[in-house]
Amino acid sequence: MKTVDLSKKQRSLGEVLALAKSEAVLIHSPFGEDFILEHADEFDREVAALGGSAKFRSFLEDRAKEAPTIGIDEIRKKRGV
Repeated sequence: MKTVDLSKKQRSLGEVLALAKSEAVLIHSPFGEDFILEHADEFDREVAALGGSAKFRSFLEDRAKEAPTIGIDEIRKKRGV
């Protein structure tokens, strides 16, 4: 992970984005805050979209309330596999 300390040296957004193409970048802000910037792929964008979806969160909450099912290990044990 590359570290960029903006309190010591200013960098342009383009410079920081170029660094993030090859590895994650830890950015120290002049205000003492830390941020991580990394390249996002399609999966990352999908996770972000679903995380903001009230309908999807409701679906997950409903699933969490369902009764447990039989695990694969239990099925194998019953079948002698």
